[in-house]
Amino acid sequence: MRRMKHTLRGSTLAETLVMMLVAGIVFLAAMEALTLVSRLVARRAAVLVEAGRQHDGIFRLGQLLTTADSVRGAAGGGTGELLYLYRAGGETTLTTRDSAAVFVAGEFRDTLLRRVGHMQLLRCDAAADTLEIDVGGHMLKLPVLRPAWESYGRRIAEIEKDHGYEEP
Repeated sequence: MRRMKHTLRGSTLAETLVMMLVAGIVFLAAMEALTLVSRLVARRAAVLVEAGRQHDGIFRLGQLLTTADSVRGAAGGGTGELLYLYRAGGETTLTTRDSAAVFVAGEFRDTLLRRVGHMQLLRCDAAADTLEIDVGGHMLKLPVLRPAWESYGRRIAEIEKDHGYEEP
């Protein structure tokens, strides 16, 4: 059987320098790609966090409107940018400031939504009122239930309308 000879071949200085140069270029390209990916991930994470804050603000705004005993606009029930929310005898406000929807309860202030264009309370006689909020080019519409005493009074008026009571 023939015996194989195992010898190591050396490289010249020029070959070593070329190999180091190519390895450096590949290393720099890999590090640049890694930096680009990390920036992309950070940007995407920021977008997700902001979307989560917006969803949380929409949920909290819905909770405020559903737990409120009554809601009225600033100008005597008008449809302005300032809303008064009443709950358990206390008054709080919901307003837009610097393109944000801000909830104010005494000294407490909470920014619910960002990128708010305008806010408007639309009155409806037949059904629940609607709070329209322009958020980043999208129209957010939330139902605002009427106070129980108001719907009770309307229902009694409808029942008594057909009975023909005589006024003294």
